Amino acid sequence: MFRLLAFDLDGTLLERDGSLSEESVAGLKRLAVQGVELVAATGRRLWSALPHLERAGLEGACVVHNGALVVDVARRERLAMQALAPATVRRLVGALLDRGLTPLVFTAAPKGPGEVLAQAGAPDATKYCAWYFRYAAGHFTQLDDLRSAAFEDALRVVVHGPLEVLVEIVRAFEADFGADVRGFVQRETTVDTFRAEFLSKRASKWSGIVTVASRLGVEPSQIVAVGDEANDLEMLAGAGHSFAAPGASDVARRHAREALEGDGPRAVVRALERIFAIP
Repeated sequence: MFRLLAFDLDGTLLERDGSLSEESVAGLKRLAVQGVELVAATGRRLWSALPHLERAGLEGACVVHNGALVVDVARRERLAMQALAPATVRRLVGALLDRGLTPLVFTAAPKGPGEVLAQAGAPDATKYCAWYFRYAAGHFTQLDDLRSAAFEDALRVVVHGPLEVLVEIVRAFEADFGADVRGFVQRETTVDTFRAEFLSKRASKWSGIVTVASRLGVEPSQIVAVGDEANDLEMLAGAGHSFAAPGASDVARRHAREALEGDGPRAVVRALERIFAIP
């Protein structure tokens, strides 16, 4: 009945240290041998997801940037993109800077400088930027005046802060930007804080998965999805069957068909082998 698995990485199949375990690799390979199409759907950029995909032997399509970009892993070819209009990004960035926050603009630029744009000298109350600039050294550009950037192929605007502040901002911005922008708030995975993301209204992990599925002749009812956070909601709700990973947020558990308990990725692998009837 089910032909395609759409799976999140961080908080779902990756361990707490960010690695993909031998058990998870073996589980994915067993699914692939049975003919299941495997499609990662992640908030990561391609270069960040690639080590895990390559470890599992996955060379097909991958959904990155939370659905704003779909790429062919083997050929490094762009299959679909949902970028924000430059004028929209400029308004988002200006509004966030005016609130004393530090937006990061993620683009579709090739690996290297210009992938992420930031305001030089901006405040960093959550310490996320300090961590990120170490992690992504060589992949970002700090500008003296971020508002004046060209914002070509901008995929996401990300900002960090207190949960209540971000929830209010997402609500206000979605009302203000109308049909152009969608936003969500979720826990950050690397620093003890929260993040809000703003993408094109047309971009979500689910929209990316549907793009891949249609190319493969797979119907939404034939898709199984697994995830753990707010960026997975459309995928969990739209798939024929879905699992919220152990430790998933309350909102993810409400959107999934089943909420898993147990030992993290191992519980996920066991559930997937059950639903796909892997012997």
